[in-house]
Amino acid sequence: MNNAMIINRFNVIILSVLVILLRPIAGNAQTEDYTFKLTQSTSAYQFWTTPPSERVFKTDAVPTDTGSIVKVYAAKREFEPFQIIVKPTSSGNVTVTMGSFGTGITTELFQVKYINVTTATDYLGKTGANPDPLWPIASGASISVTASQNTAFWINVYVPSTTAAGNYTTNVTIGGVAIPVRLHVFNFTLPAQLHVNSQMNFSHQTILAKYSVSGTGADYWMYVDKMKKFLIDHRLVPSSVLWSGGLTTNGAAPYIDYNCSGTFTDNEGIWGFEQPAARYLNGTGLMSSTFTQPFNGGVGFPSFMAATFQNNDASADQRPSTFCSQTRTTSDWYTGNNPSSAYNQKWFQYMTAMQNYLNAKGYLSRAYYYFANEPQNQADYDAVAWYSRYLKQYAPNLKLMVSEEPKPEIYNHANYFYNHQIDIWLPHFGLHFNPALSQQRLKNNSEESWIYFLKSTYLPRFNSITLDHPAIEGKFLGWFLWKYRVRGVAYYTFNDWSSNPWTSPNPNGQNGEMFLMYPPSEANTNITYGSNGHRFVPSIRLEMIRDGLEDYEYFYLLNGGQPQPDVSNAADAQVNKVIGMPTSYTRDSEFMYNLRRLIGLKLSGEIATIPDIAPASVHSRSNGAPGNYYINFQDPAGQPTDNPLIVNGRTYMKIGNTLYSPSLGYGWYRAADVPSANFYTAWDQWVDPEPKKLLGSAVINDYSREDVFEFDLPNGTYNVTVCVGSRSSTRYHTIVIEGVSFINSETTNNSWITRTKTVTVKDKKLSLQMGKYDQIGYINYLHIEAVPSYLLWTR
Repeated sequence: MNNAMIINRFNVIILSVLVILLRPIAGNAQTEDYTFKLTQSTSAYQFWTTPPSERVFKTDAVPTDTGSIVKVYAAKREFEPFQIIVKPTSSGNVTVTMGSFGTGITTELFQVKYINVTTATDYLGKTGANPDPLWPIASGASISVTASQNTAFWINVYVPSTTAAGNYTTNVTIGGVAIPVRLHVFNFTLPAQLHVNSQMNFSHQTILAKYSVSGTGADYWMYVDKMKKFLIDHRLVPSSVLWSGGLTTNGAAPYIDYNCSGTFTDNEGIWGFEQPAARYLNGTGLMSSTFTQPFNGGVGFPSFMAATFQNNDASADQRPSTFCSQTRTTSDWYTGNNPSSAYNQKWFQYMTAMQNYLNAKGYLSRAYYYFANEPQNQADYDAVAWYSRYLKQYAPNLKLMVSEEPKPEIYNHANYFYNHQIDIWLPHFGLHFNPALSQQRLKNNSEESWIYFLKSTYLPRFNSITLDHPAIEGKFLGWFLWKYRVRGVAYYTFNDWSSNPWTSPNPNGQNGEMFLMYPPSEANTNITYGSNGHRFVPSIRLEMIRDGLEDYEYFYLLNGGQPQPDVSNAADAQVNKVIGMPTSYTRDSEFMYNLRRLIGLKLSGEIATIPDIAPASVHSRSNGAPGNYYINFQDPAGQPTDNPLIVNGRTYMKIGNTLYSPSLGYGWYRAADVPSANFYTAWDQWVDPEPKKLLGSAVINDYSREDVFEFDLPNGTYNVTVCVGSRSSTRYHTIVIEGVSFINSETTNNSWITRTKTVTVKDKKLSLQMGKYDQIGYINYLHIEAVPSYLLWTR
């Protein structure tokens, strides 16, 4: 065979491979458009659609792109939302009818309502009418619409596990216009068991009161079951799984009978522990014929809080003041260091008995004792370490939780005797959360971390609770948990309606704080029993949290199990396209839903590999081949005034402290708790070293927080050089770029640090995190230089 024949055959093989790789996949393309004007629009009504992670404001423009059918993708046993928006020419009423997909597939229809925000949470928030409540409506309802304003309808689709894979179509009819919807059911099933744990502080009593549920008869139990089903359907776990029964009460005191000699006895029936546990943990119990069917198809909650503290003082003895005829004194606590006192002997015997009882009933692996909240000082750390030591000594297999990040003041304490003495750390997702340390404790000590949100989960971090943030932040949650191997999430108040969420959404500085669902009356009054069809009023935030937790299950299936620390898996490459760093994310709904669809197609066996897609360009600079970019951080209108600014043959862009702008294609996500006056540009004319014009310029955060700078550019591999420093006395510096640590708490003193490393950009944005808690942030200049392709081939 001659060389020409070999080359021709090689070309044929390559062409064949390309044909296979480029073959259209189910869903028509590697990427699809999900935001478009529907071709069914008329002169009276403009119809459009967009992903559910996009909030639709009343005055949003109708898209210019067009499409003829709404596309929805779901696995079996999955809830998947979509939304259709109508913008009428004239005010009036429209009738909304939801068709049937058939084969047991169910739908719920909602109207998106608005909350008037008078004070934005932060610079990402918006004042005025913000979409969030999902108001339940019946198919065939007549809905008032306003001329030239959007009215959005939200539909939740549920696909049972018995549904055959394939395409299903139906229509949503609005104002007499039929809009087709195609549901593609993947050929796989989401696990019934939740693989993300959670602890949602949910008030059952609040629901019972607002829905006018009286007594403890059939209506009461129907609502108890309905509330728990609502939570597990959202892949969430209430803090009181067994309400209105349980195992313990205030300060971990026994709720069911305990004889003070090591024996638990449950004589409480449906109001006790064993019957609620059989239903809500095993999923099978009928609670003495209170119910006729198992709970949730026979699958219960994955965890439950077996015991907890009485108040938030972590150094205080939270146990009952009297227990088994013993009166507690200060000498029974950590300062007395007397685990053999009469009170402590009885108490730790009780802990042993609790462990043995739970083990005998088959619930020990799901139980945890949440015994301390947010230890803040040495006294707190001493108490937590001492108490957990003796709890583990007497009940080594009862899991312990403390709401704090893994803290050396605790795990290096002289009283920290046991591996996983704290089984579950529950850090606030804020300044002090260290994902690397959490993963290290998981890997080396079998200690999990969960996270919780507060109003002080400030930008640049996402906050799934914030009402006036982009809805995509709720969907980020599942992806974030996967990337950083975080095993659970908590929130301290799921449905606190003591202030009316409809009219007072910002009781404490964060819009949406304290509620993820709404009262069934906009006046926050009790409704007549059954008057709204017994339907709850969720928020867009809650639905997006579920969406992200369902995505986590996609990753679980793709990986074949839970992700492990320091072990890469098949899902990581996809997750990393969305979650770049703890403070940096791809906020592109179209990209995120396309990526999820492709993962679904892979799991469904409809494609062999997941195409390497990228987000759409936000700025034109992101198009084309990678190039070289030089940035001087300074006041663009101030010193140095050279225009253009050319130093050592390089032409520098002048970029200051401006917030990220799509039109500019660059800017900052500064820490939202930092006053704008503390995040500023600076010019020091007295700098001596060269290049003076660069070293004398800076953006500074003197509030000691983390800020993120984003710069739009083409995907590719770059050599990046960063410079930090000043003529000031000792300053600490931390710089992370695209997840790569460049400078880690290093100091300058009338000096500068210049550091070059190679990074890869996959989301068309270079993301740089500057600063750290208790460190003043400085940055002088940045070089971003594309690595030539011929050098990449040699790596």
